[in-house]
Amino acid sequence: MKAFVHLADDLDLSAVPAKTQDDLPLSQATLAVKDLFDVQGMPTGCGSPIYTGAVANQSAEVVRRAERAGVKIAGKTVTTEFATFKPGPTTNPQNMAYTPGGSSSGSAASVGAGLVSHGIGTQTAGSVIRPAAYCGVVGFLPTMGSVSRTGLKVVSPSLDRVGVFARSVSAVRRLGEEIADLPVFASLDEGPKRIGFFDDATWAEADSYTQDTLRSFKAKVREDGEIVVDLGNGQRLFDLIDAQCDVMAYEVLKSLEHELTNHSALISDQLRTYCQEAANITADQYAGALEVGQAGRLWMEALFADLDAIASPSAKTLPPKGLGSTGDPYVNRAWSLLYLPCITLPTAPLHNNLKGAVQLVAGFGQDQRLLDLAARFEPGMAQIGRENSQQEV
Repeated sequence: MKAFVHLADDLDLSAVPAKTQDDLPLSQATLAVKDLFDVQGMPTGCGSPIYTGAVANQSAEVVRRAERAGVKIAGKTVTTEFATFKPGPTTNPQNMAYTPGGSSSGSAASVGAGLVSHGIGTQTAGSVIRPAAYCGVVGFLPTMGSVSRTGLKVVSPSLDRVGVFARSVSAVRRLGEEIADLPVFASLDEGPKRIGFFDDATWAEADSYTQDTLRSFKAKVREDGEIVVDLGNGQRLFDLIDAQCDVMAYEVLKSLEHELTNHSALISDQLRTYCQEAANITADQYAGALEVGQAGRLWMEALFADLDAIASPSAKTLPPKGLGSTGDPYVNRAWSLLYLPCITLPTAPLHNNLKGAVQLVAGFGQDQRLLDLAARFEPGMAQIGRENSQQEV
């Protein structure tokens, strides 16, 4: 599966799968760390030959916090080159013929394969939520600013966020509460929850599995006595997607100036082309894209005044076949620019052992309420596709 680039010296891989139950305390948890974070005594390669053998002198703050909670670091996992788009060697644990997703693919795949109980990654466009969806696990992306980025190779200061992978909502919650400064809110009351859905036309470009999964989830929300809120057409999300593309490209180019200037021969053709195209984005375009993001956050603030969560696809399609692409960040880009907490919940297998997923998004700082909601909907999500799964077997 090729999820790891470096394993802890004292790690006994044969013993790790026994430590993956969701009810175990963090003192028995094992953590896969994306190879953009520093871990003391381990190399930080950032998916690039430029940093081969560069051993970290101290661990990133998020790693230190996990260790203080008793988590054992299993090793460093594959990332795409500087968390951009050049695919790594990792395969999908559900079906090795398919991609595991974007730059946090190694962490997501190691959790999906049962090698570790938890993983951490980063998201600039869609590289927590999408790999979690592709690998059939839960991915949680806390509100922007709630997790320290000290000791992380940041490629987009306006967008980069740290996220968590595990196989259940309770498991991502346990680690998330240790590594993030999550505001404390009262638990959900027992009354019906208001879940927003954009109309079907919004997701016209998604594949049939994705559209059917979202419709099935919507039906389950109704069946459970919750309130479905019609948000109309979500075309504005695609304006945010365009803005996120500009912000990301502009900032990646600035962040990699040293590497591009001093190690250009070790930059992949794919990343070099991306940066050349990014150079065409003007400062005014960048400023305009940031303004689009700010306007979008005000739009969301107004929506969440009367909503508990918004449901959307976690990915545009089921994982694409082959390792030539990491898949389309799709609507993940919009939620990244909006800075809101997100979580993806997997279905049962839908096709070729691959699972679908739905992403739930809550208001800014509403992480704990989002986790409560996700736990509430988790059992129903796991039933979607169950009949199809049994038929395929």
